[in-house]
Amino acid sequence: MIHDLLDRHEMLPHAISLRAYVDEEAFSSVEARDRFLQALKAAEATGGLRIKQTRDKADIAHVRLAEPAALYAHVGRRPARSDVDARLATIRARAGPSAQMIALLEQIAESWARGVGCFGLTPHDVTGLADALELVQALAARMNAGDASLIDYRSFSRSAGTDSKALERLTPIVARLFAYLHPDHAPEGSWSPKHWLTGLGVVRMPQPLLLSGSLMLGDQSLPRLSYYGIPPEQAADIALAGPVAYVLTIENYVSFVRHVREINANLDALIIYTGGFPSHAHLQQIVRLAAAADAPLLHWGDMDGGGIRIFRHLEKALADHGLRLHPHLMDSATLIAQGVPRAMALRKADAPPADSAIYPLWEVLANYELMLEQESLTPHHPNLRTASGRNAPKR
Repeated sequence: MIHDLLDRHEMLPHAISLRAYVDEEAFSSVEARDRFLQALKAAEATGGLRIKQTRDKADIAHVRLAEPAALYAHVGRRPARSDVDARLATIRARAGPSAQMIALLEQIAESWARGVGCFGLTPHDVTGLADALELVQALAARMNAGDASLIDYRSFSRSAGTDSKALERLTPIVARLFAYLHPDHAPEGSWSPKHWLTGLGVVRMPQPLLLSGSLMLGDQSLPRLSYYGIPPEQAADIALAGPVAYVLTIENYVSFVRHVREINANLDALIIYTGGFPSHAHLQQIVRLAAAADAPLLHWGDMDGGGIRIFRHLEKALADHGLRLHPHLMDSATLIAQGVPRAMALRKADAPPADSAIYPLWEVLANYELMLEQESLTPHHPNLRTASGRNAPKR
């Protein structure tokens, strides 16, 4: 009973009156009841609890927690908050005195003292917290330095001073802690932690930039192939060999391969595979090549919440450079005609602004519980009459 009262006190530290009740029928004998009462009275003598008897003094009505500190001392138990503070002492000493960090550790300590997880960390997972904070610090340093190079999860984890699998294990926790400590650079609400890391150039393994077109590497023309895989560190050396009919980014690999083989066999267009959310390094090359092409600019992806997020990610990056992105095979009529029931609800955070080129599709997605993967569609040559690659000049 005493430990139960203390457990409840730790769960509800601000509760005014915590009571426990005695099950008289649970005693195996009169002697067992007498020993129990003797132990309760010894605890009461310390001031740790108060015993309330029934009116006839025959039984105990209830036992009330009076002074937790006295009760902890009586049973030789360490308060949970003291235990948590001791566990966090090393992290507090190492983390630095920033107000945001102090507030973070206090929030974690309060939760752990109540036996409740915080930021995705289970109570007392000091090792997980320490590793996650090291990764957050390394990500912040990378962001502040403007480092756009690609690095895989395991190499990044080692460079941050953690074990090689730390980021894979702690990705959601790292994203939450980063958002708390660096709110001005927090992941957008519509981004998953994985996509957020990809945007920072931290990926499970840096992928080659896949693209199709008439291209040069440095001053050398590339041989005619359906498409090319360029190592990330050499992607900045890719240039256009001549005029481009249009630029098309494609979300999924199968659709990319089909389009370059079935539609772009003459290599007159520039087709770029985004691999879902493009990494920051790949996005830089997409923007650079799209600007150099000065041609109609389109994107083809899934018609669902994820497809909307990817389109908006590209659209915003391109708009910052005066480039206007248009959807290809991502129209309302196709969705209504060929869409299948959607299992996942749309997230309000994914809603594009009304002036986005993908807003009409969003409206239909919001009104119909449908979705359509782009692999369901046969590749088609884009309609270039309505797809200008440049934003209209502001008046």
